[in-house]
Amino acid sequence: MQATITQLSRLGSREDIPVAEYTAIVERDPGLTVQLLRMCNSMGHGRLGSEITTVQQALMLLGTERLRKLPRELPVLEETLDELPRRQLLATFSRAWHAARQATEWARARRDMVPDEVHAATLLHFIGEMVLSLFSPGQVEEIYTLRNEEHVSSAEAQYVVLGFTFDELSRKLAHNWKLPQLVIDALQQENAQFPRAYGIMLAVQLVRAGQYDWFGEKAQAIEMEAAEWLQQDLDRLVAEAHSLAAEVARESGIYGAIPAAVRLVRLPPVPPVPPAPTEAASEEDTADVGLCLTPQLDVLKELFGQLGKAVGRNVAHEELLAIAVRAMHDGIGLNRVVFARLDEDARALVAARVAGAENDPIFSRFQIGIGIPNLFSRLLERPQAIWMNDDNRRKYWSLVPAEVQKLLTTNSFFAMSVHVDGKPFGLFYADRHTSACQLDETSYKYFKAISSQTARALQRSDA
Repeated sequence: MQATITQLSRLGSREDIPVAEYTAIVERDPGLTVQLLRMCNSMGHGRLGSEITTVQQALMLLGTERLRKLPRELPVLEETLDELPRRQLLATFSRAWHAARQATEWARARRDMVPDEVHAATLLHFIGEMVLSLFSPGQVEEIYTLRNEEHVSSAEAQYVVLGFTFDELSRKLAHNWKLPQLVIDALQQENAQFPRAYGIMLAVQLVRAGQYDWFGEKAQAIEMEAAEWLQQDLDRLVAEAHSLAAEVARESGIYGAIPAAVRLVRLPPVPPVPPAPTEAASEEDTADVGLCLTPQLDVLKELFGQLGKAVGRNVAHEELLAIAVRAMHDGIGLNRVVFARLDEDARALVAARVAGAENDPIFSRFQIGIGIPNLFSRLLERPQAIWMNDDNRRKYWSLVPAEVQKLLTTNSFFAMSVHVDGKPFGLFYADRHTSACQLDETSYKYFKAISSQTARALQRSDA
């Protein structure tokens, strides 16, 4: 950004300027941060070859003289980009900076050893959206329109327009550009069980929700989850998050974008009464409208064939599960898909692979305790499946633990257990996330076929 060049120039050529002053300037420019960490992690740096994970580390490695030259070697986005991609990119920079500030505060509250790593990883969480703003701003605008005007869930709008999500692209870029591992970890939904990645996910979604309504159901749900996770008083966490949003807004003039804090200038409505624990929350309670994903039978056929070829071969578990989950999400068109693996103590099913929950880190922490008998522990007794629907809900819904009912926010789903070498290994779960998109018999048959084929392939695969 031009502001970065101006601010660095003001520091002059003195050698006594603390590196923290340079760091404070660079960290507000996500584009320069990406370039620095990408460059530093692509070059040899030390005998141990440890990755560079913070802006300060990168600056110390490069030296201030190299830093002064670098901005002049890069294109200035205000001079280079047309109006639409420039506006999109700067708005994404603004969101990235705000999310990084929120995530870093929560990291400090958790007494994280290196909160600056969390800051950098949160900034870089948005690289997919940044790159698409540069190369395909029209499609990004179409996604924004679906989200803003038709209230379509952001992740589903991305998938419908692009065929993939911002997070999927970010993950590919982070891997290819050798960005810090924490960046990649926080872009994988199943890693919501790990505190550092989960804090980043929550902060990103809180900022996204705050852009629309700080007092809406989604923002409030994230704040409640964050307060419970951090073991803080809810009122305190909300006050601190809102105060930080206002502080960030005062710092955000360099982006020329409307800060999320403008949505704080109104009185919150009376909070809604939560649904009873034995009832599934209705779709009318949510702000977003779910899109019904269209089955892609050519994709389904290809991925099902890959699972078939893997039978009898030593293919890694993670590769097989990735194929199966993609076949269910992309091929069948199921909105949310999880493979939950049985933990070592055989006390819980824990998410090992997740698709369709990029904007829902709470759901990404999918976990079902089976210490007390319930529907899912019964499914694990042998390879079997269930389609929870209107015909059997009265009989089986009460067997779903209350905390799982709350997590799912729907009372229609598919589930099937997977056994390997005669022992329970895990369970596939899938739903369409909204009552507007009904599950159907054909999808259920495909779901069971993929689950069964995956189980056969797992018999001789590597752990």
